[in-house]
Amino acid sequence: MLTSIKVCLVLIAAIALIAILGKIRVRDFLRDQKPVFFYSLMIVVLDALTFLLFDKNQSIVTTRSLHMILRLLCAMEATSVFFRTTSSFEIREAISFGHPNNPVSDTFALFLSFLPQVFETWTQLELAYRSRGGKNGPMKVLRLFPLLITMSMKKAGTTYLALLNRS
Repeated sequence: MLTSIKVCLVLIAAIALIAILGKIRVRDFLRDQKPVFFYSLMIVVLDALTFLLFDKNQSIVTTRSLHMILRLLCAMEATSVFFRTTSSFEIREAISFGHPNNPVSDTFALFLSFLPQVFETWTQLELAYRSRGGKNGPMKVLRLFPLLITMSMKKAGTTYLALLNRS
């Protein structure tokens, strides 16, 4: 997040190449970049509003905003490659520092393994919502967010019971 624009561009290309070499499907890799599109859209709209309402001397999209978008893309690509090539077991082993029953590393690895599950649950809910004729808009989030919380809590409970059975 502290790199120059040139370094960001090189990193974006390098991470995309790593994703291809890591046999990550292009469709999955691009789907992981979807949040960057929405943040970028929000940044550009705010820049355009600032230009129209306050400061007509600057460009519509500032270099600072472009740099932020590139940084977000770089971070999201790295995160995508990390989660698609590393299992939660490998993460726990890497952060346990040689102590197999380190509660901090176990908790952190569990937290990291829940992140993709939450996004997967959201994707399933969104597909079900669309298949029933739901439209994009603020009501979609208001209807799906409580279901996301409920389903995530159920998955967390199931994981908890699985962990108890393995201990």
